[in-house]
Amino acid sequence: SEGGDIISPDEVRERRKKIRTFIFAVQVVYGIAAVELDNNSTCLQLLQTYAPSISEMVTEWRTSLSFLPGVAPNDGGQKEVLPGDEIILLTSQYLQFQAKTTTTVQQSSNNNSATSPFLLQAVSLLEEAIDQSPYNPHLKIAAIGIYSQLHAAHRALTIYQDLGVKQIQLDSCSYLILPTLIQGGLYTSAIKLSSSILRLHGETSKQVKDYATKSLRNGLLFKAKEMATFQREKMRPSLQLLHSKGLVMDAAALMIPSDLGSDIIVSSGVMKQKGKSLPPVVRLGAEKGFCGSDEDLARAEQIAIDAERHFNAPAIIHAAAQSSAISVDDFVSSDNRDMTVNYFEILHHNSHYLTQKEMVTESLRRGHMHGLLTRAVMATGAANAPKKGKIPKPTEETTYRCQSLRRSLSRANEFGQEIDHMDDVDRALWEACCQLCEAIIIVIHGGGGDGKKSPNNDTLAEREKAAVSIVDSTMQLVQSARKAFTSYCCSTTVINQGSDCSSSIAGGARVCQLLPDRVVPFYALLETTARLFSLFGWGKRKRSTKAASGALANLALSFRDLLSDMLQAMSEFRSFGSGGDNTGDNMTSLESLVESAVSLDVVGADAIQRVIREVVSSRDMTKDRVDPFLMQMKESLESFDEQ
Repeated sequence: SEGGDIISPDEVRERRKKIRTFIFAVQVVYGIAAVELDNNSTCLQLLQTYAPSISEMVTEWRTSLSFLPGVAPNDGGQKEVLPGDEIILLTSQYLQFQAKTTTTVQQSSNNNSATSPFLLQAVSLLEEAIDQSPYNPHLKIAAIGIYSQLHAAHRALTIYQDLGVKQIQLDSCSYLILPTLIQGGLYTSAIKLSSSILRLHGETSKQVKDYATKSLRNGLLFKAKEMATFQREKMRPSLQLLHSKGLVMDAAALMIPSDLGSDIIVSSGVMKQKGKSLPPVVRLGAEKGFCGSDEDLARAEQIAIDAERHFNAPAIIHAAAQSSAISVDDFVSSDNRDMTVNYFEILHHNSHYLTQKEMVTESLRRGHMHGLLTRAVMATGAANAPKKGKIPKPTEETTYRCQSLRRSLSRANEFGQEIDHMDDVDRALWEACCQLCEAIIIVIHGGGGDGKKSPNNDTLAEREKAAVSIVDSTMQLVQSARKAFTSYCCSTTVINQGSDCSSSIAGGARVCQLLPDRVVPFYALLETTARLFSLFGWGKRKRSTKAASGALANLALSFRDLLSDMLQAMSEFRSFGSGGDNTGDNMTSLESLVESAVSLDVVGADAIQRVIREVVSSRDMTKDRVDPFLMQMKESLESFDEQ
């Protein structure tokens, strides 16, 4: 009713027709303007000339809430969405385009307040629209995309969970959140989601076999063939399955067991259980993964066993090894992702979604890295100590494991040369990991190029000399990585994975990516090398008397300095402006940000502050789950500084 009057069905239909006409006209204008997306000024001019303003669109949406009756879900039917929801999706697109355009114009500024107001407005409107129309999945998908740009991973995850993605949708829609979880340091959540995908595929494989058998018994040959074809061509080579395997392996050492509990509520980065506030218990390699400790050998042996089953995460190691003879472009995978859920992306496309080639490359890279880690740990575990200053006699086991590591290293080096999109930090740390594996082979088995025979002049002194040369070269790579990382963090403005943000925020997000991909694997290999050196009499406390001990200590301390730089980047990750933590000057920046967003006369201060609280809380949680791992490794490396 309207003012007590009953609205006739004909009037409702007329109002719906008008709002659909309005939405269609805006979509047409946006579609035409999108043709000129490469030319921001031309595109913006078209929008300003022919498209309704942001205020007009928001007014139209609010009017639709008042003048169109709400649609309640029918008993037994699907829950409906409101007819004006499309207006908010279009408005959020316009605001994101303005944020991107402003960043392009003001790249010389170190303050991200020029872009944040537009993103804050967009996500504030989406939050309000979700409150009004909680059953519209596209509003939630759009909000996830903007929260990803704002590096608010936990809020994005909460909205994703509200979508209720389950069963086969895990394979088609999990791409919406997985990259955000890694960039936001929520590794345990990423493991849980990826493990669900692995379970889905394992269970589907069993079910298809059972159903196909029943179909054949019932004489339904074509039905059995259809199921078998679906499993063979779509499910088994699933791109998301491949990606999930690598992600689980990468993040395993960073899992926080206390975050796995379903009865734990997370608020403002602090876990609350049964009314008590509990800090997350963080320990590198708490249950799984390589962490540079004595537990690594047993885990490596178990990984070698688990890798034989296709639907286990360690199977990514075999996938990488088997694909070494072909290029990434020729790798067979089935991209089952449903990209149509992003149909509303016209003016702004979320670039944090990986392409098929990028997903394959990232997955195989992880497979190669964990193949190296597994074999390096097992080779070190089989190594024998020298006796009376003479090199140990090679056993069948050490020979086999060194040969296996050398073959894996050769494949990894070839793969690294094929990858063309690694930045300087990535490539330096990748090569550093490979060189430590080379040092392990040299120390255990000598310098034989084929891994079978050692040269005639093979002595303990020669092995130490060769190892020192490799370790010194590795130290230079770590220093190069540190220099590149510092340059990245000090850049004026960083456009990172589709998000327009200041370098202080992008630096923290980069740390979250590097931690599982490069930092933890290198740390594990460094500690593995240290154990091997100690076995050969080149322990940490002999840095002043043994060349190998000194070289490894210098490498460890250089890596410690890189970790210190990463901790510094994370200390600025909470900030919303040019400050550090959300105290002092940065609180002034927050107030200014709210005023800037409200001054655009689209949403109120309460809505903006609500979003800011979500972003700050999410960033706090990210920092609280990344910093302890960095600090643990940094403190462990202090032992190399002892005389």
